[in-house]
Amino acid sequence: SHVIGTMTMSNNTRAAGAAPSSQSIAFDFGGGTVDDAANNNAPPVFRFDSNNNNSNDDSADMSNNNAAPSRPSANHNSPTETTPNEPPRKCASCGKTENDEGIKLKNCTACHLVRYCGVECQREHRPKHKKACKKRAAELRCNKPNAVIVGGGGGGGQLSNNNELDSERLARMVESGDISTDRILFACPQDVDIKPGADFQSAIDEAKLIADRRMVLQQAHLRFSTLSRVSYNSGLDFERYYRDLYEDIQKYHDVWFDKLFNVDNPNPTHAEFTTGILGTLCTILRQRGDLEECAEIMKTYMAVLTRYQQQTEGCGVAAQVDCCEGLTFRANLIRCNLGVQLGDKEMAMTAFHDVVKYEKKEKAAGRYTDDSCPDLDGMLECFFGHRDYDRIDDDDIFNALTFMDKECNKDGPQLKPRECGYYNCDKKEQMSGDFNLCSKCHKQPYCGKECQVRDWKIHKLLCCGKNKTDIEDDTLLMIMELMVKNYGATADARSEIKISSRQKDAASAALLKKLMKLFTGEFSHFNSQQAVGDAGTNPAFSQALADFFAQQPGYDKVWGVLRVGYRESLEREREDVSRSNTLTL
Repeated sequence: SHVIGTMTMSNNTRAAGAAPSSQSIAFDFGGGTVDDAANNNAPPVFRFDSNNNNSNDDSADMSNNNAAPSRPSANHNSPTETTPNEPPRKCASCGKTENDEGIKLKNCTACHLVRYCGVECQREHRPKHKKACKKRAAELRCNKPNAVIVGGGGGGGQLSNNNELDSERLARMVESGDISTDRILFACPQDVDIKPGADFQSAIDEAKLIADRRMVLQQAHLRFSTLSRVSYNSGLDFERYYRDLYEDIQKYHDVWFDKLFNVDNPNPTHAEFTTGILGTLCTILRQRGDLEECAEIMKTYMAVLTRYQQQTEGCGVAAQVDCCEGLTFRANLIRCNLGVQLGDKEMAMTAFHDVVKYEKKEKAAGRYTDDSCPDLDGMLECFFGHRDYDRIDDDDIFNALTFMDKECNKDGPQLKPRECGYYNCDKKEQMSGDFNLCSKCHKQPYCGKECQVRDWKIHKLLCCGKNKTDIEDDTLLMIMELMVKNYGATADARSEIKISSRQKDAASAALLKKLMKLFTGEFSHFNSQQAVGDAGTNPAFSQALADFFAQQPGYDKVWGVLRVGYRESLEREREDVSRSNTLTL
């Protein structure tokens, strides 16, 4: 990591008669992995900082020397773009316009300079357009940012909170590939008060220690608040970063609680963000069934929440008080569910009454309209016929909550670790979010690039809804995997010739295509999720699969011979049984 930024020193002014003020030094500790980020020759570095403070501290702006215009929009002015004084857009190859019936022009996706009415026109025009296309595409790539700086603030030790617009823009840049997460830097300005006679180096070390803690929080909060917008599993995909924050709080407990979560700290955002992140970590562990670990982290979670409640008590800011009450409500929900799963009636019922109290208050004020809220108050009315829980024994309420929990988890934990989508790989996620998803369909997980490349021949047949049968993708893949492994195992057991993994992969892709063809054609009566199981007992279907494998590379040399030999061995067995029966008679 590089230290990026500047250091400024200023003397605080004081009123007449006031005590001498200490010297204030603001340091920027930059984090990240971008080489030569302060070099004027480096690619543009864009800064996302929305703290509306009126500080003139230059240390809060670390990208002035590298400022550059943002990436041009795909709809920049071009010869084919329509303006009030221009004729309609035309196909660059055949000249057809969008006014013609049924014509819809599409941009060249590399340069956005020209439009075509179809693939044939684009291929025909490619030799003429190729040079200009490559030139413009290179220009667009050069205008992509090398890094993004988030955070900052005016030296008040505040954790930067990007506003809604900037968070969405950063999320879109990550989703579109304009910036990768490892090119996001963080600015953490930290004020240090050096009192007369104090050790200067100790003050510097303390500032660096606090800034490092805030850096860990920035890393987790970026995923929790911004990157979760483009995650297809919401904020549950960043368990590793949430754990890093929890472990850092355990290691530097005094720094967190004495400096960042201090009751007298007028800035409660550190405790606010940490409470939300630790709550999500507890939810991940609870839904996965790691209840003991969840209960252990819950202790730190509730301690931080208590500090946040103390910081917001009497602050007079309605939005901050509402946020604190909402986070307290969610903490009680987690404690109630965890108590039910652990069989801890005291924990569950204490949290339950707090949850119901909050729900009733919000409903009375007309604010409880969020569909994501569970509404325990309404659900338990189905059991008891009313909502006056003071008249109901806690044992009965606890039994009702236990029944609902068992019904929800009868098929196992709610959050199960993903398995690698490549059929020949048995790896599972150790933490939620370790595996990446296919960037096209956002459904198929992979443990790494190698497995994704190997599986692409198979996955491309199903990616983005290409499955034309009425059978679910997972069922087709299960049938394919069983057939390939069973036929391969039979061939390996009965022959010295071994079928390679590459040959199995090729046979898998061809078999999946064959299955889709069979179920939509000759064996369409099996083309449903309910009837597909009967296909295995159909002799004609089994014969079609045997004939298929007898023609596949690797299988043809083995299975084609074995199939004939297998039939001969069956005939010999029948003759032996018949001869034995005759002798017995």
